[in-house]
Formats: sequence, structure tokens, C-alpha cells
Amino acid sequence: MGNKTCYIINFYLGDRRKATFEYEQNKLYYLIKQINNLQTYSHSLNKIIFSFNMREEDYEYVSLIFDLVPKYIQGIKVEIYFRKNYGLSYGAWSDAFIKNEDQFDYFIFNEDDYFFVQDNWDTYLVNKFNLYEDCGYLCMVTKESHHLNSFRKHAGHSSGISSNAVLKQVKNKFGILPHSKNSDYSSNEVQGQINQSFCMLELGYNIYDVRDDYRIPFAWTDPNNKLDIIRFYWWNNNSLIIPAILLNKNQSNNWWQPEGEHSKIFTPSTIVEALNHYQNKINYGGY
Repeated sequence: MGNKTCYIINFYLGDRRKATFEYEQNKLYYLIKQINNLQTYSHSLNKIIFSFNMREEDYEYVSLIFDLVPKYIQGIKVEIYFRKNYGLSYGAWSDAFIKNEDQFDYFIFNEDDYFFVQDNWDTYLVNKFNLYEDCGYLCMVTKESHHLNSFRKHAGHSSGISSNAVLKQVKNKFGILPHSKNSDYSSNEVQGQINQSFCMLELGYNIYDVRDDYRIPFAWTDPNNKLDIIRFYWWNNNSLIIPAILLNKNQSNNWWQPEGEHSKIFTPSTIVEALNHYQNKINYGGY
């Protein structure tokens, strides 16, 4: 297939626990910014998929979506998917992968309110993924074994990349990329965000992140907390991806910089260690 890469972004048009002012005013704001972003930064993608998790009240936006989304971005074909609102982004990624299985070597998954901000960001992800012989998923931030995640190492900031070969093994075992069939956040967080990446450890692959090369600002979504940004891996000079809240460069933000498993001196777990932590309920991570 010649290292072909498919980029899948999932969109949601409803209210959120915490969103930017611009999104509150226009539910298609993130779509517009994603299009602009893909037109601005260079990449070598082979297909771009905009997938929308739809509720009944969202169908009024369909014609506007088709008007806004170009058929090609930087010469790359853009496809639009609509699906029922279950499984959050994890269900959308699963459906899109299954629909495009065997057509691409790599699949990059992202959510509508995060934006890659480096030229050739996709080439970096492919090369970094292949740097590790046992990589199952390369995400932005890993989370180690902790009682809060039932001692399962997983992709804490789940935007990232995997290969067709790995994802096929996951699908062959589970029938899908693991996710919930529900629409509530809590079950999706467990069955989607945690299980969709933890299962790769059970298949003999590890989960890595970009801490060696980039810092990652993560948007805090608890509406009852005044915190805006968590600064991961801030010893690096540049961000690979930013949340929507940082698109407004004139806005000041409250931030927190964690240590522990996200410090420069921390050694991430191997596959054997991560599975041992899970089986023996060992707190290896945590802030």
C-alpha cells in the first residue's frame, strides 16, 4: 500500500461540558477551524474523513456541512460520514476503520476540538510509530496503571496513530475497536478511551506518546473547575497539537503542570510491566 495514511476526525454538534465561546455561538466552528487547519499545515495524507456523531436535532446542519466541507484539501479526497451518537469518538473511529480496512497502512484518529499545528505532522506520527518495534498505539499522552483507571495503562490523550496491521488484530479479536454502545460519558470513557488502547497490551503491543519530542497542552473539561490547560511534557519547546481553547491567542488561561508519570525523569512501563501492574493492581502512575 506504500505507507498510505487515513486521517479520521470525529465531530459532535451538541452541548459540551466545557466549550469555547466561539463554539457556543456556532456549532460548526470546530469544523470550520479543522478545514482551515488542514489547508494551512502541510501533510501527506491519502484520505481525510470527517465523521459526525448525530442526534435527531443535528440534521438541520447537514446541508451546511456539505456546503462547508471541500471535496479535496491539498489535493486529498475528503469524505463525510454520519452516524448515530453512541460510543463518542471511539465508536466513530471504529466504524471508520472498519469501513476503510485494508485500504491504508496507517490510521490517525483525532477529535474535533484538537488541532495539529506542525507541518508534516502526519509524517512525524508515522515515523515515530515505526520507531518502536512493539508499538500498538502512539498517542499524545499515556496514562499508567492507577486505581482511577482500573490499573489499565491507556491513551490518556487519545488522539494518535496506529497501523492497519495492529487494528486488524484488535478488530479480529473484538469484532470492533472496543467502545461503548451508549451515549453517556462514563461508560464511554471506560469502554472507549481506556479499553480501546489497553486491549493492545493484551495483544502484545505497547502504548507510547510524544514526550520525547513535543509538549502537549490538554484542555481541562470539568465545568466546575477554573483550570483551563494541563501542560504535559513542557520541557519541549513546541506543541504538536493544541486544543480549541488555545486557538484564541488573545485569551489568557489557567494552567497546571503535572509531575509524577509525566515528568522528564519518569520511565514508562514496558508491556510486561504494564500487564503486571494491571494483574496485581499496582499504582504505577497517577499525578
